[in-house]
Amino acid sequence: MRPIRGMPLLVAALVGITMYFVGLREAGAVPSFARKYQTSCQTCHTIYPVLNPFGEAFRRNGYRFPSQNGSVDSDAEKAPAIALGQEEYKKTFPDSVWPDKILEAVPLSIMLNGNLPINLPNSAAKDAAGNTFTWSGIIAEMHLYAAGAFNDSLTYMTQLTLESDVGSPPGTFDIETAYVLWNDIVGPRHLVNLWVGRLWAPQLTSFGLHSSYLNDTVMPAVSVAGLYNPSASFTLGQGHTDGAELNGIAGHRFGYALGWVASSTATGLTMPNAEDVYAHIGVKSGGVALDGEGKYGPNVPDPRKPWAEKSITLDLFGYHGIQRLDNGTGTLTGTTSASQQDDRFNALGGVIHAQWDSLVLMAGAQLERHDRPYQGTAGTTVGTSIIPGVPDFTNATAVLQYDELDYVVFPWFVPGVRTEYTHATVEGSSAAQLLRIIPGIAMLARPNLKLVLTGDLEWGKNLPPAGVAAGAPTGWAPAGGYIVPTSVSKFEAEQINATVAVAF
Repeated sequence: MRPIRGMPLLVAALVGITMYFVGLREAGAVPSFARKYQTSCQTCHTIYPVLNPFGEAFRRNGYRFPSQNGSVDSDAEKAPAIALGQEEYKKTFPDSVWPDKILEAVPLSIMLNGNLPINLPNSAAKDAAGNTFTWSGIIAEMHLYAAGAFNDSLTYMTQLTLESDVGSPPGTFDIETAYVLWNDIVGPRHLVNLWVGRLWAPQLTSFGLHSSYLNDTVMPAVSVAGLYNPSASFTLGQGHTDGAELNGIAGHRFGYALGWVASSTATGLTMPNAEDVYAHIGVKSGGVALDGEGKYGPNVPDPRKPWAEKSITLDLFGYHGIQRLDNGTGTLTGTTSASQQDDRFNALGGVIHAQWDSLVLMAGAQLERHDRPYQGTAGTTVGTSIIPGVPDFTNATAVLQYDELDYVVFPWFVPGVRTEYTHATVEGSSAAQLLRIIPGIAMLARPNLKLVLTGDLEWGKNLPPAGVAAGAPTGWAPAGGYIVPTSVSKFEAEQINATVAVAF
């Protein structure tokens, strides 16, 4: 990688400080597209993986360039392609194989991920980790991406992950994402699309999964059922789930998504029938249209500031699903046997994304109601008799609210602040509450080298049931928190995180 010679002194200083505390985290930019279209990463991104308005339109269009004067995606390709058959074969089909083409360049990209938090003195994060700073985990994952198009209507996206021996068996390999996008099936362009496979994420909003400058995902990585039952791991709105999604854009400004995906299960239990379904609608006023096409109106984008626009986008979604949990009643002294308990849940939510030139405000909230997430009582032995445990079928409700305010000072420098609030009902006691405040700065040293510095301030009241039952400072882990309050409220500075993401 070339040296940062020529960058402003401020950037050099910040880069140096950040690299001292460096860690790698997941990012969603895919340089395969830069190779395909022979264009800069900044065509679609600000500080990646956050997409600018054109980049979001590219993603919603099934990873295809928005049309200009009736153009198709292949018109924008700049990389040389190899023809797989002659065009005349279309006239003799089915006696001939339908022709197609592939790019000469292999459509691969590589990213490295890891994490090196700095746990502050006298914090619950330091107590849980047992240390302040280690180099363990700086290279925890390697992602291999392949993305491109079979033709002007069929595209694909894949993500393969190789994990190191930090927190997992050596050489663990996983296909995190692999799906085919059949676009423009019937009707006007973008109206009906079908995406099938291991989806990047359920589309519950009009924006991509990694639309936060300061956080890995724009929606909070909170496993609500995990606050009540340590065997639960499902997180609403997160990615890498098998299924199918029907989506589209009407009139350039109205978007929808309907999905049916796999349900989740705890370790040691069979998978339930696929019951998870969701629906999303979104509308955008001002700025670049959802599909990047049509008239802009009075707010024509400034080519000198491709990230800037005056717009407001409103999204609403609903989700119904099932988690198969271990209710804990099969636990006896010296033995553990998973006991099945199905927790059906429903969620409703909405997000407002407003932008005024370089100022971006995002505010979202979601309500989750679970019919039976709690663990029951463990079984016991009395002499030679076994007294089975008793399941707990009480329902529970949680409210999640999140906000993020960012300002694009320069295309390579974005300060911001993010908040996440979780309010979870607790059977027989006061509600568990967690507020996280995350100030930070996102920077680009080069288009493919991202540096982020964030802090983690937390206020909490009451440990959630899973933390109380475990008797350890991990009760807020499913919500990304560390603070360990009991019945009183507590405020604490937990961590400083210096991260970097590299894509090539």
